[in-house]
Amino acid sequence: MKLNQLFKNAIEAGIAADPRGKKRIEKTLKKEKDREKDLKGVEKELFDPERKWNPYGDSRIIHGTGDEEVTHIMIGVDIETPEMLLADRLREKGEKIDALFIHHPEGRGLADLDNCVPVQIDVLASVGVPENQAEALLKPSSARIRRSIHTKNLFREERAAELLGLPAFTCHTPTDNLVWQFMNKQICSNSYEDLGEIMNALLKIEEFMIYAKKGNAPMIVNGTRDSRPGKVVASGFTGGTNGPEALVEKKAHAGVGTILSMHFTEKEVEQGKKHNLNMIQCSHMASDICGMNLMLDILEKKEKKLKTLGISGFIRVKR
Repeated sequence: MKLNQLFKNAIEAGIAADPRGKKRIEKTLKKEKDREKDLKGVEKELFDPERKWNPYGDSRIIHGTGDEEVTHIMIGVDIETPEMLLADRLREKGEKIDALFIHHPEGRGLADLDNCVPVQIDVLASVGVPENQAEALLKPSSARIRRSIHTKNLFREERAAELLGLPAFTCHTPTDNLVWQFMNKQICSNSYEDLGEIMNALLKIEEFMIYAKKGNAPMIVNGTRDSRPGKVVASGFTGGTNGPEALVEKKAHAGVGTILSMHFTEKEVEQGKKHNLNMIQCSHMASDICGMNLMLDILEKKEKKLKTLGISGFIRVKR
């Protein structure tokens, strides 16, 4: 399968699991197509044509024509210049590596990370937070993220991949959508007597058990194993990065009792304590590789010959 098609399959899988639903995404993509028609001069020159079909600014091919045949990929949570040098060295030793699958965004994908923050509006709406309130709090947060990222040296990895001749793509929000959907089905849809039961349920997920054995188990950051959970939600798994801590209060007002998340900021934990919300940090890396594994399960059905070499925290678990 060509790199372009493999990447498009990943985007389609992300859309199928997106909290916004396919119809809303189609409307967003149509707006981008219509917007392009009215652009002129430098604005037209700077328009990103990928926005007409790919709703995820943090996920894109950062190097390659897209016509490369791909059957062997190196996949990692973070792949930066050191990992690219490792890929090049492994190639020298005879390892077949056609392309890199990078989870956390690099290059233009990192530059456009704020593009994916609005996904959180629909995640929050699904747990009872009014859309208008979520949007009002997330807009300033999105702007802060963009300003912060703007200062970074964004294109080191893109250039390294180019110099080493390594086709590479980032796939962030699509895989996060998959783990968000998975957590809702596997964990949040069940009833629990206490947080201890939720912790036990998390450890039945193979990626979480693997990381627990390595010393990176899910952890209760507010509440105790004996705490009654109330309404359990997975609201910290997709949408680019953490939202503002003020959203914790909104979740409490919406009747949420326990929040599952990849990670919490200290300010979020402070708000959780203030509003008596239980918080379980499920392990960032275990959550990421769970989403990546779910994505590979989909991609391997479409490309039967696809082989993977895991690095940088990734461990293959097939379902």
